[in-house]
Amino acid sequence: METEKKNGKFYERLAASMERLDKNSLQEQLSRLLQEKGFLEGIFNSLKEGIIVIDNRLRIQLINSAARQMFSLGEDAEGQLIGRYFKQFDWKQLMRIPPREWGKFSRRELEIFYPEHRLLSFYLMPAPVRPDMRRTGLPLACLIFHDVTEDFEANEKQVETQKVKAITQLAAGVAHELGNPLNSLGIHLQVLQRKLAKMQMDDNDKAGFNSRLETISQELSRLDTIVRNFLSAVRPQDLQLSPIDISDLLHGAIEFMGQEIANHNIEVEISLPVSIPTLVGDANQLTQAFYNIIKNAIQAMPDGGKLSIEAIVDDIFVHLSFTDTGKGLTDSEISHILEPYYTTKSSGTGLGLLIVDRIVRAHGGELGIEGQAGRGARFIISLPLQQRRIRQLPQGGTTSPEAQQ
Repeated sequence: METEKKNGKFYERLAASMERLDKNSLQEQLSRLLQEKGFLEGIFNSLKEGIIVIDNRLRIQLINSAARQMFSLGEDAEGQLIGRYFKQFDWKQLMRIPPREWGKFSRRELEIFYPEHRLLSFYLMPAPVRPDMRRTGLPLACLIFHDVTEDFEANEKQVETQKVKAITQLAAGVAHELGNPLNSLGIHLQVLQRKLAKMQMDDNDKAGFNSRLETISQELSRLDTIVRNFLSAVRPQDLQLSPIDISDLLHGAIEFMGQEIANHNIEVEISLPVSIPTLVGDANQLTQAFYNIIKNAIQAMPDGGKLSIEAIVDDIFVHLSFTDTGKGLTDSEISHILEPYYTTKSSGTGLGLLIVDRIVRAHGGELGIEGQAGRGARFIISLPLQQRRIRQLPQGGTTSPEAQQ
């Protein structure tokens, strides 16, 4: 409202000034404005970042040369619906954001295959003030595309080699330290079970002891699975592909972390379609990704809150969104959140979301991150309905052949 008042006063002053100008002065002012316009357009088109401005009809209002080249857009792109060129996003959701929640900055990794294979960082920056939707043609949001392909290819081997080495050493140490006591506990548990079988006692008491020992055995097995899953997740490995039921994986992850969720007084709301298509993926690694996302949400809500999990299916992806009511994310945090060892927590390692991104990318999917300081955060895992190209770095950091299309 304050911005609109300032703009209104500016236009009033501009109109008053124009009325006082004579013909020659007016011509001079218009000439200067046209020169400035041409100068600014030159800057706009010389930027390496692709920039697209959309209006509140979801139509392209402005587009610079870099964006045209990135997506092979013709001169007729201006005025077209943005959804014509970017079908993987729910653009109408922008129109439904209420004024009180307006202004969320979001970042995504975007992979395109036409006109050439490129990796892009995609930033969506809403207009400073939510436009009046009753008026058409007002700026709604600016889309910024940064081509990170060359940076990714130049740094990937070095970063991945250092990261894999550090994580592998850490994982090996953790596995060694946990493996020995777990094995010892397993051996002692077997001894107790054998001794219990030989003891003379009331059948009800024996059944109770057996039940407790069986629970201990299951928990030890679960701990062993956690260690193995951790090792499997942090070490780049080939995916073990098989048909998977996303609904089962999500409910299994929630059930597994049920006690921790209850301890933090967090309400979980799951909204899934009646039927989600069967996907092809690695169940263990995707489960690890879900664990990490849910764990991140729990840590963001130490005093309780709500975690909403939703699935939306379109023609290309199954979009899984995890929305928490925690402290949110600033623009700066969103920009750095997938960097190795970057964390906003005093006790965090900065590897959890990095692992999620690697697993999702290996499945040919995309990880989206949205947030605003003080208003929670949303993580969107988009998994393709059909197998896409999988780029995976094996241990040691060398690039493997691209496997699947």
